[in-house]
Amino acid sequence: MPYATATELLTRFDATEISQRVDRGVPRLVTAALMIAVAAGTSLVGYPADAVARAQAGLVVVQRALQDADDTINGYISARYTLPIAPVPAVLQRVACELARFYLYDDQVTDLIKDRHAANIKWLESVSKGVVSLGADAASGVQPVSSAGAELVTGGKVWGRESSRGFI
Repeated sequence: MPYATATELLTRFDATEISQRVDRGVPRLVTAALMIAVAAGTSLVGYPADAVARAQAGLVVVQRALQDADDTINGYISARYTLPIAPVPAVLQRVACELARFYLYDDQVTDLIKDRHAANIKWLESVSKGVVSLGADAASGVQPVSSAGAELVTGGKVWGRESSRGFI
């Protein structure tokens, strides 16, 4: 189960921005409306065939970026959580969209997108170390299942046979 879909990526960020990242041809044939229509699977009647073909190729690029984001997330959280995580917490959806956006900007990353990527990787590292929890899903209240077992940690022995010489 993917953490985010192409439609969620297009609605979270400006669809025009994403369509420009996936259609680098001149002239740009893929508009935001066409990209949303292709991602949603709605009717493409009225759009030129070459623009539809470019938009479908752009959707493949978006899906590849989303898969790369999923793989990155799974690499960090698989040690602590049982995969696949269902339901997907909203925070993972956001992180997946931001990572996918970073991957779409492969050659011209802005400072803002680079900083968000670094912050998301740092957050994923915190999740993998158990410092941060994915938390319960807001809509259902379901807690993601953790694969980490119970662990008991002590500060050492307080009393032992060796330390009680002469007492017994």
